[in-house]
Amino acid sequence: MKTPCIEVLFAAWLLAACAPVGVTAQAGYAQVALRGDIALTDDMGSGGTRQDFDSAFGLGDERGSPFVRAQVDFGVPVLTASGFWLRESGSGVLDETFGGLPAATPVDSDLELTVGKFSCTADIDLGPVTVSPGLAVDVFDLYFRVREQALGNSEEIDDILALPMLFVRVEGRFGGLRLGADCGYLEIPDLDRNNGRFFDLEALAEWTVLSEASVFCGYRFIDLDAKGDTDTQSFAVDLQIRGWFVGGGLRF
Repeated sequence: MKTPCIEVLFAAWLLAACAPVGVTAQAGYAQVALRGDIALTDDMGSGGTRQDFDSAFGLGDERGSPFVRAQVDFGVPVLTASGFWLRESGSGVLDETFGGLPAATPVDSDLELTVGKFSCTADIDLGPVTVSPGLAVDVFDLYFRVREQALGNSEEIDDILALPMLFVRVEGRFGGLRLGADCGYLEIPDLDRNNGRFFDLEALAEWTVLSEASVFCGYRFIDLDAKGDTDTQSFAVDLQIRGWFVGGGLRF
């Protein structure tokens, strides 16, 4: 599977390491889980019964993942990139027909999901609180393969969804403690044959332990209800990704 999101995040990490001023680089550990359902559809986006990731495919357990984040503060704008990736395998029994695989078929499944978030904001200083409106893009690099255990027949989804959205970040500083939350939302009828509704919420607490070093913890919730196309397959997905993350960072 190609993972261009990882390459972009790595480039952002290098930018954070080399930029001369207003740069923060963070790395840590995330514990995330995926819930929801998915269906294969026809070329018009109709048909196909959604199936639960847990019961049909044996997916949905919490998994560990690296977490990276970089921010470059030019005053206006503030550029931020972050990301994590999830890999999981499981076994289940199909609740309904899934593409060419019939219902009640025992299957093995593999999921690889890379999630990148890129935002551009402008800070508005309101005393102890800073409000930062702007634009963001969430990128989902999804690879999902379901294989019939008995005969080896399989169905596969390999697609990248890039979702631009309105975005706002709110932060407050209290001594060495920084509390922040950001939120993005998108609802659009059609975007390059992809359409749906999307919501992304992230909360963060960061403690400054030295003048240039900090530790942080946070929580992320993503809700995606969308239809999409690959070269060979159309699909509909309603999924929630949620989990916590911890780590440390340096400011240059």
